Amino acid sequence: MGGTIKYKRELNAWEKAFRRAAQKDDFALLRGLLRKFELADEPEHLLEGTIDFVGMCVAYATMDGRSPVGLIELQKYQPAEVGDATYVLLFDFYGKGYARVATGPRFGLLDFADLYDVPWDRYQVVGYSAILISRIDGAALSAEEQQSIEQEITEDLRFDYGEDELSFWFDPDTYEGALAMSIQDVIADDALKERDDP
Repeated sequence: MGGTIKYKRELNAWEKAFRRAAQKDDFALLRGLLRKFELADEPEHLLEGTIDFVGMCVAYATMDGRSPVGLIELQKYQPAEVGDATYVLLFDFYGKGYARVATGPRFGLLDFADLYDVPWDRYQVVGYSAILISRIDGAALSAEEQQSIEQEITEDLRFDYGEDELSFWFDPDTYEGALAMSIQDVIADDALKERDDP
């Protein structure tokens, strides 16, 4: 995408540093995030998914006329080293792969609606099925934070999708101190009938 080309130097520098830091750490930080959410111990796949995902976020931001430099700067391997980094979001590509994105107090350059439409060649899926959200400092999300996060994601998705097109819900209980969001297309009644008819 054109936006990715425009910021190719910044993206390449970030990717090299991210890969180098992950290898130096023997993927321990990524492995810990997967274990936190009881996911497969495949940190190398999380690394690749993150690189793909950040590149797509950069492309969409620049297509919208916004500079993605701040987003790139937040994506250090050790996000705790970035002063503004507050949350880590783990995107689930239908159990076939994952991507980790760090954000500030607001989600800013993440367009949840656009990202739900992205075809991921690596996984042969479109979009994502869930987002797992936690604090970078390891503290539990407060009730106020959960409410703010739910509102921000809901407003983003509902700007593009009506309730008859997209269904999503938030779960504050499955993972201690974290918030899970699941998402899926709404299947119209006639499509369900067609599917179920012999």
